[in-house]
Amino acid sequence: MSAGAWFGRVAAWAARHARVVLAAGAVLAIVAAVGATRLPTDAGVGTLTDSDSATARATRQVRETFGEEPVVVLVKGELPQLLLTDDLFKLLRLEGCLSGKVPKGAEPIPGPCAELADMEAVQFLAGPATFLNESVVQIDNQLRRLAEHVPADRFREYLLAVATRYGITSAPSITNEDFVATVVFDLARPRGTPKARLSYLFPNARSAQIIIRLRPDLSAAERHRAIGLIEAAVADTTPRKACKEGQKPVPCFELEGGSYVVSGAPVVIDGVSRALKDALLLLFALAVAVMAFVLLLVFRSRWPLLPLAIALMAAAIAFGLLALVGGSLTMASIAALPILVGLVVDYAVQFQARFDEAFGPARGATTIAAACLATAAGFLALQLSPIPMVRGFGWLLILGVAVGFLLALIAGQAALSIRGPVGLEPRRWRGERLLSLAQAHPVAVLAVGVGLAVMGWAAGTRVDTVTDIRELAPQNVKAVEGLNELQDTTGVSGELDVSITAPDLTDPETVEWMAGFKKRVLEANGFSGENPSCLDAEICPGPALSDFLVRGGETPTAKRIDATLSALSPYALRQVAPIDPETGEVGNQALISFGIRAQSLGDQQQLVERVRDAIGETPEGVDVQLAGLSVIAAESASDLSSSRYWLTLAGIVLVGLALLLIYRSWRRALVPLVPTVLATGWASLLLWVTGIPLNPMSAALGALTIAIATEFGVLLSGRFHEERQRGAETEEALRRAYARTGAAVLASGATAVAGFAVLVASDVQMLRDFGLVTVVDLSAALIGVLLVLPATLLLVERR
Repeated sequence: MSAGAWFGRVAAWAARHARVVLAAGAVLAIVAAVGATRLPTDAGVGTLTDSDSATARATRQVRETFGEEPVVVLVKGELPQLLLTDDLFKLLRLEGCLSGKVPKGAEPIPGPCAELADMEAVQFLAGPATFLNESVVQIDNQLRRLAEHVPADRFREYLLAVATRYGITSAPSITNEDFVATVVFDLARPRGTPKARLSYLFPNARSAQIIIRLRPDLSAAERHRAIGLIEAAVADTTPRKACKEGQKPVPCFELEGGSYVVSGAPVVIDGVSRALKDALLLLFALAVAVMAFVLLLVFRSRWPLLPLAIALMAAAIAFGLLALVGGSLTMASIAALPILVGLVVDYAVQFQARFDEAFGPARGATTIAAACLATAAGFLALQLSPIPMVRGFGWLLILGVAVGFLLALIAGQAALSIRGPVGLEPRRWRGERLLSLAQAHPVAVLAVGVGLAVMGWAAGTRVDTVTDIRELAPQNVKAVEGLNELQDTTGVSGELDVSITAPDLTDPETVEWMAGFKKRVLEANGFSGENPSCLDAEICPGPALSDFLVRGGETPTAKRIDATLSALSPYALRQVAPIDPETGEVGNQALISFGIRAQSLGDQQQLVERVRDAIGETPEGVDVQLAGLSVIAAESASDLSSSRYWLTLAGIVLVGLALLLIYRSWRRALVPLVPTVLATGWASLLLWVTGIPLNPMSAALGALTIAIATEFGVLLSGRFHEERQRGAETEEALRRAYARTGAAVLASGATAVAGFAVLVASDVQMLRDFGLVTVVDLSAALIGVLLVLPATLLLVERR
């Protein structure tokens, strides 16, 4: 049985059981839509890099050992006010609340603190008050051990020497202002200036930071809840009985001389991804209304909104299937929604236009099926992308195209059989002037088209790609405001992790290499000189094991390292090299963290390379890997940029092979590809001329140009060959094809352009640029099939 006969039988069956088919389709779409609403949002590293890449493995190891990317609570205020007054005790209370650790026999503070304790979401916390309190505990333990092993007169001499050297005249305590000042401040610099090596907790004289690492095994929903509880706790101004001034309950964490801002990568990712999802879905609803209006204007048929209804059903079923197989919503899959609707609208418009011409089941289904397969082949090229999110985008579009074609064939024919024939005669085609131009000057049209495409391919390398999250994200989102405030105050807003594994991390050679590596990184990126500042440098020092084991320019020795480690608590080492619980010794993995600022991913990649270059020659057995979201994001942006043209080329090749398999003719396969190939160049030229930048959401849309241009080209060239087979001369066949199928293509193309144009009104640059790029791609595809395709068909037929 031929494909046409099979499609005819399916359509006839749908017509005989029209009401049952439509009812079943509606129920399926509703159930699928309900299931799709439960899709989780995924903005994790798994969407940006393969799980088996070196960076992904290193990042997983870091998270398993040290916790997630840090949530940062910025404490704004003058450090003397924050640390030398009662504000310090409020910070200590807040850090205890946020850690979720409740002392034995105590009750957590009601509200967010109690919920955080119940969740046990926090793996590790470092903060200014906890650091000072831990310093007191360590010093007290050291002095106690020293008193037990040293004669009394020598012990008194030691205490006198320490007091003379550091100016400490009473017992170490967080209530001892002299002690706190000695530990935190650089006494050789202006008052209130913190020591450079403590920049990760005290970035400058006007701020401190609480660093919170969540458990890596939290689900997206649990992480969102934990972040919400942290924000609620920080903002809590409710007077609590657990916190009193005299007998009066007061807010537990409200500072006299400071304020809080919650930020960090998990907060920004959670806030921005949810805001973009909400904004895109809202704009999509508006776009559907605009598409309906345009269909009413340009699609001359009874029930002109039927194609849009079928497209929405197809989108619901496709996303419902995504939920069924355990998928998730990434920014790419959300962007696939309007693309999918635009494609399926075209299939349904073509079926309905054919039905209106000659009442009968599935007229022209074979040609529409060929266009569908060619489109899917173009999207299949996205599987060559190094970015998992882009590959998922491709699979979702392929699934949606298949579902859309079947719905347009079955549900569409069922609805049309109920509606009945309309007997419409083709109207004068609106694009007749373009067709006349192509017929009169086919060589000139192709020559100009090729010339413009070549210019576009050259100019495409100069199209800007915007990747700075501060520019792309919604500016009114609290997470972005917090990110900007964190960076403006401290000079940094993110973290770059360096994972170090070694058989013995306490080996003097390894410790010396770690200290030297950290120094090289800081010097290469501007944190050096007499008065280094995180506000001026490109990178800021974080904690490292070598910070505890190396002082000044001294050379570490095994004896001194062992003595220092024996005096340190597990808490002090927890964030740099955790103690192995089985051996009681430092494990084999260490972490050196650096604070970095939000910037374009291109600049971030250059920073990553400078850090990598500073590794140099490592001691034997030492393995060094860069890790973290900042590294993965920079590498992914580089991969996406470098693979863009290869993906476009692969898409063209796969579309050509698919058409060759369908038609068994090189001529039939290659002719629809001519406008497709040229459209990719025109789109790049238009982007360069208009200055519209690409972004991570729109950089893979070359596949859209290929898919749309190929679909339109296959439909029109297929209709042209049908008219030729009926005996029409070349120019008459072109006129008929474009008057009928061309009008439907123009209607569906105009509808899709109008829908995407709605995104241009968004105040979110990422969505606005995505809409502009898509409108440009669709326009290039339409111009190609309306002008270049008839010129190509005419020249081929003349030969």
